[in-house]
Amino acid sequence: MAFALTDDEMGKRVVDAAGTRLGTVETVRDGVAHVSADDATVAKMQRALETGGTGENRYALDGDSIAEITDEEVVLDAEY
Repeated sequence: MAFALTDDEMGKRVVDAAGTRLGTVETVRDGVAHVSADDATVAKMQRALETGGTGENRYALDGDSIAEITDEEVVLDAEY
């Protein structure tokens, strides 16, 4: 199920399926959440990836990658 992301998601924690905090929704534009990643998440990604990155701690999240939205959290689907 694809979720329709709105400004209501701004400020919510983004967590993976195991509940590990990944970041916070900073803005939502055109149905895409722009997430500010936590420092620990960025460090883990930098160790895992050989190349890439924009130098910013932000990533885009669309409604297809979400399993659930609560009053406080955006929970990613298990495959993300």
